[in-house]
Amino acid sequence: MSIHLSPLTINDQSRLNQAIASTSIGGKTPLSTWSFPPHYIWKDLFTFFWTDIDGWLCLFAEYSDGIFMPLPPVGPYSAIGSSSGNPLKDVLSQVTAYMVTRNRGSSVTRIENIPAELKEEIQQWGYNLLPKDSDYLYRTSDLIQLKGNPYKSQRAACNRFIRGHRIRITPYRIIDRDECFALFHRWIHQKDDIPISRIGPNEDVARLMLRDAAHAHRVTLQEYRELGLTGRIVRVDEAVKAYTFGFPRSSEVFCVLLEVADRSVYGLAQYLFREFCREFQAYPFVNTMDDSGLPGLAKTKLAYHPFQLVSNYIAQPS
Repeated sequence: MSIHLSPLTINDQSRLNQAIASTSIGGKTPLSTWSFPPHYIWKDLFTFFWTDIDGWLCLFAEYSDGIFMPLPPVGPYSAIGSSSGNPLKDVLSQVTAYMVTRNRGSSVTRIENIPAELKEEIQQWGYNLLPKDSDYLYRTSDLIQLKGNPYKSQRAACNRFIRGHRIRITPYRIIDRDECFALFHRWIHQKDDIPISRIGPNEDVARLMLRDAAHAHRVTLQEYRELGLTGRIVRVDEAVKAYTFGFPRSSEVFCVLLEVADRSVYGLAQYLFREFCREFQAYPFVNTMDDSGLPGLAKTKLAYHPFQLVSNYIAQPS
């Protein structure tokens, strides 16, 4: 079948956000990917397109292997996820047929970031549902207070950092871009200096992923204002040593999109994370996205004792 695709630009942000908000699930799921920034910042690695099918906004991402959907279709039907959600079934059938044809039957055809609320229904329509890396959701108050023995190490790291340095947290500005990007590259090289034998399995993969992430960080540092992101930098003894960006996913969930902290400064990462969460304590929950299947990152995120691991699925045609 033929579908006309339009290139995704920053001007389509409100279009996608409105489409997400118009679904009953879009306003409820805490999944970070049900928003514009986590997709757009990867525009240098993927070519994004969108189209409208019967009132449903369909987002596509293309790379060298083929084309897929990084989100299920989102649209104006409040019945999505209910027994009356047949319009979604029809749209899924159309976009799947399009991808199968475009990908010449390859396994690239898939629809990612399907919330648990849609899993059973989409399975009933004949799709195979595979688990994707879960998002880490925390109570904001836990991340700020760091109370008790479960947070003993994070609390100690923050205190040691505060005692040992002159610290200044400031809003990120575009004039900080080059200094922050230089920090990003130092951060990658610091990872390279750690022997793989000391940091566990899949860390060679992690290093490759970090290099790919340079594209996402560059876009974030350049277009943060247009994306509606809040950025903060930490100056340690007047040098930029850390930065982070985030955005409101909903009225209840704030999402930390990315974070970089000089690995040579003990306690800096823990301090930045706590203080950034403190600034957004009006949101009951913080989502730090997934762990990309990396054991080291999963260990770090689990050490903060998430309130919930938010399930996430990939649908493939059977």
